[in-house]
Amino acid sequence: MESKKPICGSLSVAMPLIGLLVTFVGFALIHEPTGPHQLSGMGVVILILSLLCPVAGVVLGIIGLVRRERLRWLPVLGFVLSIGCAASYFAA
Repeated sequence: MESKKPICGSLSVAMPLIGLLVTFVGFALIHEPTGPHQLSGMGVVILILSLLCPVAGVVLGIIGLVRRERLRWLPVLGFVLSIGCAASYFAA
């Protein structure tokens, strides 16, 4: 039985980092000062996109484990990073 390439595992590691990049670039482009509990329409879109990236990382990590990809630690690492990144959004 041939082992599969770690595509889902690699993507599961990259998705939390992409979510952080989306957050950084998006909020750097918004120059409107808002109140402490107010977000503009673009801010809401950035927040949703940055939260969907770690959720996609969790899903891709699970898919990588189910597919039994060649590097088993890669989907596990992506799963753990995605859970930690998503938890940090709710903790802040």
